[in-house]
Amino acid sequence: MAEAMTSTFMDIQGLASLRSHAREAPGTAISEVAGQFESLFVQMMLKSMRDATVDGGLFDSSQLDTYQQMFDQQISLELSQQGGIGLAEILVTQLGGGAQTEPVIDEVGGVQPLVSLERPPLRVQRDVPGLIPPAAERQSVVRAVSATGQDGLATSPEEFIQAVWDDAVVAAGELGLDPAVLVAQSALETGWGKKVIQAADGSSSFNLFGIKVGNGWRGDSSIVNTMEFRDGLAALEKAAFRVYDSLSTAFKDYVSFLKNNPRYQGALEKVSDSKAFLTELQQAGYATDPKYAEKILGILERGNYSNLVNQLKNSGKESLTGT
Repeated sequence: MAEAMTSTFMDIQGLASLRSHAREAPGTAISEVAGQFESLFVQMMLKSMRDATVDGGLFDSSQLDTYQQMFDQQISLELSQQGGIGLAEILVTQLGGGAQTEPVIDEVGGVQPLVSLERPPLRVQRDVPGLIPPAAERQSVVRAVSATGQDGLATSPEEFIQAVWDDAVVAAGELGLDPAVLVAQSALETGWGKKVIQAADGSSSFNLFGIKVGNGWRGDSSIVNTMEFRDGLAALEKAAFRVYDSLSTAFKDYVSFLKNNPRYQGALEKVSDSKAFLTELQQAGYATDPKYAEKILGILERGNYSNLVNQLKNSGKESLTGT
């Protein structure tokens, strides 16, 4: 958040500064106000969870209740400052504080954000030359991504697909899988390349598949907050994730990760059926999200995504026959 964001829930001076900023420059203060609103929303959720627990413990007291209330207020504020739950970002977009032209593909394959409803759907036209660049141009996109080393690998779904496509084809070939599945999975894990885990130095980890460190990992790692599901409930936890030096290395490690883990053998036996593969992958414990496979399938089944992937498959064939 911006500098006007309060650092503690009792920071009256920070709130006054935010009020003054909103009065002087209402357009630029939207993100700060949205962050405060998100903080209040999280605080309400925490209070509801506290109220749902059974009272009457040995150490229950009015003083403890006051402390818990203060603690929850501070947690909600810090959570909103560190990315939050996504509510502030949605509010900023809906209120016009940074909405950008986005294609209709979303990262979970579900309902589109409201702002997208005002835009015409993306129409893929095969008769427009240059819509999907040839393999040589796609490779230049990959080199540019690797050179920048930023946490955001792409600014749009189309750019993300083009950037990872060639490496996805190689990895999918080793697994016997449709490369579209790997692209969709990495899109879900990274928000179409916009939310890739950062390395300790602030550069990109290139971790496209959310693979954690594990006992056998000898490379670099990055400890970040991650949302996990335990007994059907979402919980924010800290975990160490692998850090790679390129997109290619990330795809190679994904292939190795699946092949060298016995629990994923059932999934590897179903690579000819994308739905069965993803279902087996989830059941084997690849992700704690109970809708993990469903979300990836949602991306795969979107018409625009299929059209873009088919264009890449066709352009790749044309490029190979022309060389």
